[in-house]
Amino acid sequence: MLTPPQLLLLPLLSALVAAAVDVPKTCSPKQFACKDQITCISKGWRCDGERDCPDGSDEAPEICPQSKAQRCQPNEHNCLGTELCIPMSRLCNGVQDCMDGSDEGAHCRELLGNCSQLGCQHHCVPTLNGPTCYCNNSFQLQADGKTCKDFDECSVYGTCSQLCTNTDGSFTCGCVEGYLLQPDNRSCKAKNATEPVDRPPVLLIANSQNILATYLSGAQVSTITPTSTRQTTAMDFSYANETVCWVHVGDSAAQTQLKCARLPGLKGFVDEHTINISLSLHHVEQMAIDWLTGNFYFVDDIDDRIFVCNRNGDTCVTLLDLELYNPKGIALDPTMGKVFFTDYGQIPKVERCDMDGQNRTKLVDSKIVFPHGITLDLVSRLVYWADAYLDYIEVVDYEGKGRQTIIQGILIEHLYGLTVFENYLYATNSDNANAQQKTSVIRVNRFNSTDYQVVTRVDKGGALHIYHQRRQPRVRSHACENDQYGKPGGCSDICLLANSHKARTCRCRSGFSLGSDGKSCKKPEHELFLVYGKGRPGIIRGMDMGAKVPDEHMIPIENLMNPRALDFHAESGFIYFADTTSYLIGRQKIDGTERETILKDGIHNVEGVAVDWMGDNLYWTDDGPKKTISVARLEKAAQTRKTLIEGKMTHPRAIVVDPLNGWMYWTDWEEDPKDSRRGRLERAWMDGSHRDIFVTSKTVLWPNGLSLDIPAGRLYWVDAFYDRIETILLNGTDRKVGRRASVW
Repeated sequence: MLTPPQLLLLPLLSALVAAAVDVPKTCSPKQFACKDQITCISKGWRCDGERDCPDGSDEAPEICPQSKAQRCQPNEHNCLGTELCIPMSRLCNGVQDCMDGSDEGAHCRELLGNCSQLGCQHHCVPTLNGPTCYCNNSFQLQADGKTCKDFDECSVYGTCSQLCTNTDGSFTCGCVEGYLLQPDNRSCKAKNATEPVDRPPVLLIANSQNILATYLSGAQVSTITPTSTRQTTAMDFSYANETVCWVHVGDSAAQTQLKCARLPGLKGFVDEHTINISLSLHHVEQMAIDWLTGNFYFVDDIDDRIFVCNRNGDTCVTLLDLELYNPKGIALDPTMGKVFFTDYGQIPKVERCDMDGQNRTKLVDSKIVFPHGITLDLVSRLVYWADAYLDYIEVVDYEGKGRQTIIQGILIEHLYGLTVFENYLYATNSDNANAQQKTSVIRVNRFNSTDYQVVTRVDKGGALHIYHQRRQPRVRSHACENDQYGKPGGCSDICLLANSHKARTCRCRSGFSLGSDGKSCKKPEHELFLVYGKGRPGIIRGMDMGAKVPDEHMIPIENLMNPRALDFHAESGFIYFADTTSYLIGRQKIDGTERETILKDGIHNVEGVAVDWMGDNLYWTDDGPKKTISVARLEKAAQTRKTLIEGKMTHPRAIVVDPLNGWMYWTDWEEDPKDSRRGRLERAWMDGSHRDIFVTSKTVLWPNGLSLDIPAGRLYWVDAFYDRIETILLNGTDRKVGRRASVW
């Protein structure tokens, strides 16, 4: 259920706010400017048949002169002022088909003689605009307006349910192995390649209490007693192993577990067991099983990450955690080595990446608000997703092309789970009109949306899947097969399929890095790696800067609220960090040991920390009431802390130290860009004396992220207001802009 505060997060808000402020607005190059000079909308919303501008200017005839006509198929005529398309053969046939009668009239008689002058290859008919050529069915008029060429029906979505072969003036449909062509010569029906040949497809539905099994008609499978679960929304299966797995949500992270049970011969769930996953599943929204390798893929919508674990659960690695703001749905195609997922955070989108996390690609990021359920047609390589706010199901191909709306409106409100089998899409949605607040399981023909049916109703339905072997096609071999030593793909820790089932990537668990052989894992020894903090979830990670594989060189520092500042002490192996929301400064070794809080009392809003590796001291800024810069010993920090500088700062932020030369540098933000005061970089000796302004100008406002290149004698910083990186020599000369954010 969406609460009003959540609705405020909608990307549509930008249009609503702009419309409420009566001032001219400059739109970005990716936006369309409505005629009201206030509202900006995505260019992808222009000429799509829906009025998105308050004044409707995005659908105005002068903007979209051909929009209605383009919706008609070849050899069809668009009735004036409407979206009705009629066959050209029905023009001037004595029967009025258009509401305004424009398809009939005096012109039919008066202009008929002019047809002979056009030299049409197939047919000619008079229209209000003069005589026009048109073609036989399955042919298309060419640019010369006279000749006809075969029309490729296979380019039209839904012509065939699977294979389509275009022929001269016609087309032929076919089916891949394992399917039978139906009497309509378009549809394909799945068959079983193994015994028993009559085993029917079964719909598995996860709800708040159990995993249900029903036939596609909605009748419950009598041989399967629903297995008991708790608040389950994430569920998937492995057909080859006759296993169903789900996330059993407990009251705490420790009580949330991955459960699996066998479903042999559709005779009931047996051998229920727990797989101990090394990462928390408490916030997992959805999951998917790679049926070739047995790896588990999980979507965590609170910690904003997608992670993958091996079949034993003892090794888990992060697949994606950057530019994810509220990931929801996930679907896999291991035969192609692809992961598809939905995200409705700051920029709602449907994305794709390889199964090792590489080659991330946006497929859809316009006309989309709350993308949730996602499923794949593995044969035709189509991606279907449901938008729970705009209430539609749409489709694109694996490259993000050929976008089509399957169904939209009140019949599919608030869709959650989504799957596809043969010609039908199946989904769970909330039925607000139902007195018992049941979830409807619906079925809709993906080629004819009028073929719609409520299959059954359940309590709080979540994920659903069609349990059938055709939903998980096998391959002869794949790159993560066990080697002679029983290691998948020869990998020490975990083997992930890459950009196909014939390629693989070995990954290592946190705190280890991949060896030069691309298979073995070892503890890092003096390798360079990047340490970074992330606010949602609050976490600090270490990432290899040089390798293609994003192994985590250090055990992450987790369960933080808002890590705003960090530094390291290389000799001791400690990472020092400030958690501003928790009002503390802490540390942890890169191997995950010796986590402790070293400063708590008197800590207000620490925005910068710096380690003096020569004197074994810690410096920090505090944007609290007194605006201070302080220092303490790395050991016994609470007993040795001292304030070096107090006051005469607006917002002290980042800090770095240069113990070789005895200087410390820090930044000071100016809050209001309209204020005559400016942001600045200051410096002082490391005892707080000899303070002076190092850099200030009209083009410095929100300096942050200080970094020293001591060998080169340069200081770098970023300005969060002007979105750029700058640098200056430590002697105060040669200031220059290094890079602007717009080119990143």
